[in-house]
Amino acid sequence: MLQRAASLASVKFGERQGAMATSTVVVAREDLTIPGALEASPGDTASAQIENEFFKIIEQHKADAVVLDLTGSHEQGVTAVGRIRRRSAVPIVVVCSPEDKLMAAYRKAGATACMTPPIDLMRLKEAFQQAGQSGQPAEETEDLSFSGFVLQPREQRLIGPSGAGIALSAVESQVLQHLAGTPGVVWPAKAIAEAVDPAGRGDAGLAVGPVIARLRKKLASLAGPAGQRLIKTEIGRGYIFAAEAVPAWPVAPPARSL
Repeated sequence: MLQRAASLASVKFGERQGAMATSTVVVAREDLTIPGALEASPGDTASAQIENEFFKIIEQHKADAVVLDLTGSHEQGVTAVGRIRRRSAVPIVVVCSPEDKLMAAYRKAGATACMTPPIDLMRLKEAFQQAGQSGQPAEETEDLSFSGFVLQPREQRLIGPSGAGIALSAVESQVLQHLAGTPGVVWPAKAIAEAVDPAGRGDAGLAVGPVIARLRKKLASLAGPAGQRLIKTEIGRGYIFAAEAVPAWPVAPPARSL
């Protein structure tokens, strides 16, 4: 059974027109339970019920933002961000370890910002203000380099070790960017879909298996079997990217032969 308390704390952020401006911030765990307000009994696995109660609290208290505590995450943080984003536009600030490799994935899934403890309230305020001005988190669109490849998300293009390039569909580019941005992490197909399409629009091209197959084929066309092996399958678990990716320098166009 769920245990629900009656009150949540508010956070005061500076002055506004001579009075203290108060924002209601909900702090939640990756399973969407809320310390002091919504707790799951031991062994409780009713995730849908927890999610519904979470959104009732968000609406009841007219929450201005959610702080998602992923410092003890068990690799379900991206899914948690996606679950919130599918049902609410409330700003989400993720609190995670400085060593967490999934920060880019949290932002891609819909988080406004990622912070590491201890949390500075002024930085928290700035993150909320930026979210209010932009209406959504900034997209991570920098070029990525891995194993001689360069992924150009803005152009939806993949450049191979020889300098030859190949076009990617929007979904292919998003999935490859997500995997390359989280090397060494096993991603279930459902989690990949939620990370690249947090709004759950049901794009038919988002079936992850076929997308992975097309990406492997394109990687192989640019670098042979070594390229194809960059995306590995963990049977019964999901997919894992087998190379470290770093921000890339601009790619020069291949030289023309005389």
